[in-house]
Amino acid sequence: MATLERIYTIPLGKVYSAVRNKRGRKAIQLIRGFAARHLKAESVKISEGVNSLVLRDGIQKPPRRIKVRIVKDDKGTAKVWLIGEEEKAKELAEAKKKEEEAKKKEEGSKKEEKKEEAKKKQEGQQAPQLQKQSQQPKK
Repeated sequence: MATLERIYTIPLGKVYSAVRNKRGRKAIQLIRGFAARHLKAESVKISEGVNSLVLRDGIQKPPRRIKVRIVKDDKGTAKVWLIGEEEKAKELAEAKKKEEEAKKKEEGSKKEEKKEEAKKKQEGQQAPQLQKQSQQPKK
């Protein structure tokens, strides 16, 4: 079974019939139910972007409609994303990986420099000892 991906505009007008302080929670429940009903999903996960958009103007004033991309995987889980949100998350993850690799390279080069300095110091300490031994008269 392949993944299923669709783009929907979810109307959230029914949310405004709820009590003012419960509209945000009601909007999230409505989005969850919409995704489960339209994609026949067993469970629904909502991304942080969708959640922050619903609660952007406060819990009392969710948007009237929201445009989302819903992806259903092989396990029957539907994930609700804002359009373009997943690509941004991937770009951020790639940027973090590049930064970590650069830090590792810098740390590796610093360790190598320290090793080289330690070798030079050891060679410098061994050289005077050899000179002292060569200067001693032979019997």
